[in-house]
Amino acid sequence: MRSANKKPVAELLSDHSGKSSASLRVAIVGAGAIGCYLGTMLAQSSEFEVIFIGRERMALESAAYGLTAQDLEGACHRLTSPAVYTEFEALRTAQLVLVTVKALDLQTLLPQLTQYLSADCLVVAMQNGVAIAPLYQQFLSQPVLRAIVPFNVVKISPGFYARTTGAQMIWQQSDDPRIGAVLEQLQHQGIKSKQLENVKAAEFGKLMLNLNNAINALSDLPLQQQLLQRPYRLLLAAAMKELLDLCRRLNIETYSYTSIPNSYIPLLLQTPNWLFKRLAKKMLAVSPDARSSMWDDIQAGKATEIAFLNGAVVTLAEQLKLDAPVNRLLVQLVKRKEQGEPIRLCPLHVKQLLQEASGSQRP
Repeated sequence: MRSANKKPVAELLSDHSGKSSASLRVAIVGAGAIGCYLGTMLAQSSEFEVIFIGRERMALESAAYGLTAQDLEGACHRLTSPAVYTEFEALRTAQLVLVTVKALDLQTLLPQLTQYLSADCLVVAMQNGVAIAPLYQQFLSQPVLRAIVPFNVVKISPGFYARTTGAQMIWQQSDDPRIGAVLEQLQHQGIKSKQLENVKAAEFGKLMLNLNNAINALSDLPLQQQLLQRPYRLLLAAAMKELLDLCRRLNIETYSYTSIPNSYIPLLLQTPNWLFKRLAKKMLAVSPDARSSMWDDIQAGKATEIAFLNGAVVTLAEQLKLDAPVNRLLVQLVKRKEQGEPIRLCPLHVKQLLQEASGSQRP
């Protein structure tokens, strides 16, 4: 039921372009866990016409099972007959495009999009990593906004996607009515959002949290189990400290997605288990089955985003003629695991890894 103060999407679009439309046509490019979850939530309102661009396997699966998004409260939101396409031709009439592919796929994807997007289409880049918007601007003439998805979504079964962690989405500040309509619908579906002018701070804040993706993938444990073991937390704290030190040197702000400042998170991670359990209840409030997307990629035999996460820290350090040894070693280990090496980082190995990183620091 529409709230009394909510403008219909048609009216919002009329405000924007002078033309009225029955619904806002939104395209999800990269229909993975995040894309399917967000698209299904938007499609719960008749004011949105949502189409999905995905691989043939996803199209067949959605045709057989539909799409279901389960929120944090366990409520399921179903899309019985999703409109799924395997070709970009369907993008020609899209008014808003949410790009949810991995950052490493952008170099291949973006050149293909140029011939299908209308001039007034609004594009939202939802990748992990920093300096993502300039990559879009190399290929697209359409306006591009950034959005950060800090929560985790896992695929439970064919067509069934469950959100396993909290935190609100961050959107680059915009007065475009299409973004306003999307945020209102997501809010209605329990997905809180916040708009920020300083999207760079949001990118670096998310990068800091994403440094755990590699550790989780290497540990081969669910996130909750991994975080409850102090050796893994010490490794994560060391990786975060490297990034925070570089940000201080470059005067880069980092947005905090938690209730405590980012500078205190490494200290929290280093506390003994008994104290960490008390102080980090929200951090541990994740589904027992939740794992990082990097773990998912490795299990599926896919290339990971390591170059855009821990690798970005290494690159940032190199630009300052410094080193980030912890993140550098994590990159090396993940790349070896990508190649099929049976690497599993156990708690007993973490101390050795930290010592190796400490001994390899450049003067």
